[in-house]
Amino acid sequence: MKKDFFDNLITSINWNFKGFNTLPIFFGILMSFIDICMMSTAKMISQGTISGIWGTPLAVSLYALQPLIFLKALNYEGMVVSNLVWNLSSNIIVTLQGVLIFGESIKGLKWLGIAMSMFSLGLLAYAGE
Repeated sequence: MKKDFFDNLITSINWNFKGFNTLPIFFGILMSFIDICMMSTAKMISQGTISGIWGTPLAVSLYALQPLIFLKALNYEGMVVSNLVWNLSSNIIVTLQGVLIFGESIKGLKWLGIAMSMFSLGLLAYAGE
């Protein structure tokens, strides 16, 4: 595997914290922030607050970065964990965005589901076998 600037940066950081490998979480959150930008753009297009003429290509361009980051993540963690961490972190962050920015609501046991997702992220980051 040929190393680039990003690989050198990744390997220069100690990603282990008290038995947890935080590198998959880093990649998941990075991809989640792309999800936030893309989904926010799509939501604003659907609300009519931004034009679909330039908003749609922006959303598609942002989302096109996902495979590149996912491919980089596969150099450090398997597909199963990388995908699960990305999906769980994206679901949590996008849900919080919907509640805090777009005023959508979540009630009752649905908050427990979010908490369980956060717990799952911890299990996936646990470095012990």
